[in-house]
Amino acid sequence: MRRAGLALLLVAAGCSSSDNLVVGYIDVRTSDTSLFVQFDNIRSVINGTARLFDASGMPTGNSAEVVIISDQPGLCDRLQQHRDYFRNPPEDYIALILFLPATDHLGTFIPGRTGDKGTDSEVIGTTQAPDAGGSREAVPFILPRSSTAPDQPAPLSGPYMTLSDWSATAGGGAVGTFNLLYVPPASLNLSSNSAFAFSGRFRSAACPTLDGTLLP
Repeated sequence: MRRAGLALLLVAAGCSSSDNLVVGYIDVRTSDTSLFVQFDNIRSVINGTARLFDASGMPTGNSAEVVIISDQPGLCDRLQQHRDYFRNPPEDYIALILFLPATDHLGTFIPGRTGDKGTDSEVIGTTQAPDAGGSREAVPFILPRSSTAPDQPAPLSGPYMTLSDWSATAGGGAVGTFNLLYVPPASLNLSSNSAFAFSGRFRSAACPTLDGTLLP
């Protein structure tokens, strides 16, 4: 069994700079898009177990253990108010989202590895759409995809996530690390060789109301 109760102090410590660190950045400048993502001011680190949804908003039937790192404070409350926060952003933000198998175990997870299905991640930034009255758009950077299963990450040597503690109940949290590589969406028309490395660690505060948020 996992440790069910991290100290309540974790809620306050969930955004401590010593506990949470993200190294890496995205800097994209094209004729249509200007996007910069760097996690130098982490204000929310939350975790929870949540159902996953397809592009149309329908449940896929799958769930994941989810960790979200963001520059926005009070993210758990924001997501409860805006379930489509990561698809129709009501404000500018950056977020790094880790998806781990909802199998209730700790250890090391390798994207694309047999037995670790459900291990995935994305980094999201927002841009202003020039042709839509200044409305915001979410721009997701995802892990490289498998050529045989495009909905799954490719099994690469190097990327990983670790989880050393997990509790999704109020007052709990998660502890872990990650080392991942992200590719841009096709809509940005960047070079096929473009990739962005992010690594770091987290100590999150549980968000019991995360389920119902449209993820990924």
